[in-house]
Amino acid sequence: MADHRELARDMDLFHFEEHSPGMVFWHPQGLRLFRSIEDFMRQVYQGYGFEEVRSPIALSRSLWERSKHWEKFRQGMFVVGSVEADTDDESALSVISPDYALKPMSCPAHIAIYQSRKRSYRENPMRLMEFGICHRNELSGTLSGCMRLRQFVQDDAHIFCRASDVQSEISNFLNMVQQVYAAFGYDQFSLQISLRPEQRLGSDRLWDEAESVLVKGVQSLGHSYKLAPNEGAFYGPKLEISLHDRLGRSWQCGTIQVDFNLPQVFELAFVNELGELERPVMLHQAILGSLERWIGILLEHHGGALPVWAAPTQVAVASISDKASAWAETIFLRLRQLGVRVELHNQNRTISKKIRELSKRKIPLIAIVGEQEAMSQRLNLRCNGTLIQQEMSLAELEHKLADLSMPGASFFT
Repeated sequence: MADHRELARDMDLFHFEEHSPGMVFWHPQGLRLFRSIEDFMRQVYQGYGFEEVRSPIALSRSLWERSKHWEKFRQGMFVVGSVEADTDDESALSVISPDYALKPMSCPAHIAIYQSRKRSYRENPMRLMEFGICHRNELSGTLSGCMRLRQFVQDDAHIFCRASDVQSEISNFLNMVQQVYAAFGYDQFSLQISLRPEQRLGSDRLWDEAESVLVKGVQSLGHSYKLAPNEGAFYGPKLEISLHDRLGRSWQCGTIQVDFNLPQVFELAFVNELGELERPVMLHQAILGSLERWIGILLEHHGGALPVWAAPTQVAVASISDKASAWAETIFLRLRQLGVRVELHNQNRTISKKIRELSKRKIPLIAIVGEQEAMSQRLNLRCNGTLIQQEMSLAELEHKLADLSMPGASFFT
């Protein structure tokens, strides 16, 4: 099994430095991969009625104290103190008590957005999401490449709705999970409902209601699941999704959590049909979890041979000789014009060496052109990991590449 850090080195995606432990240095190819996944997820969320937002990276201590995260997760947060200059010596600085913390999640920030103005029942369910930059002060000994980080981006979503909406939102969530996981080549996943922990927020009455709504919602959809007592979040029970990779490993990635408590703590309300204030339910949701961790799992699952639609470079055009260079450049320019992530390799090197280097980088498709192809205005397309080559015209390649915008599509059909 190839470690994702080794694959990232071979594919020139990212690396890690001792100067910033638990944080990723993204290279151009790696950031292309990151953005392709982010763009795909943005489309999926928009398709289910989510509005993208963006919130500050640091929030005040008072907000974290009110949400109870300060009490529960203080040791795992990066805290920031205010810096003030000495009135007598402006070059002397002093740090006073920590006033802010870098957010480990976006829940309080999305609550702040919800509370920014009066809300109406007509806005239900309100679905917010962001690709939130999160920081968690993990112990140095627990850091492990992309699998455990101190800084990461999370598809952090929250839904404000009524209890009667929860079942349909769980259904939407599971449909999203199936759609997304299948697109990345995962066909197996399992469900776990994690129930109230010993240390928790709120009354037993609210927990009874939240657990009942979650369990009934999952049962109504006919999915099998297992129960995990004492493993819920401190504010509510959660449904957790674990995918199973080709190496037989299980990875917990997706989650939706039913929260009756934080809406009460923050006194959230909307005006209902009778003109009265009504308390919403808050659902916390992520499909991928950490995007960096998702990429690490994805690289190992596919051995670096990513689906064509997600690959940082989808096609490499390689010429066999100088006499084919002009035709190779024509192909390259046309594909780039169409929005394909494409590279041109017209260097004066043997084609076998070019193919070997491109294959090591796991580029899915290599368009090979020699003097004969230049004369006939055709090309030979090679699929990474196989010896299969398919002769075609540029127009035929364009037609096939159009399908690559559809995640999960197979090239050779």
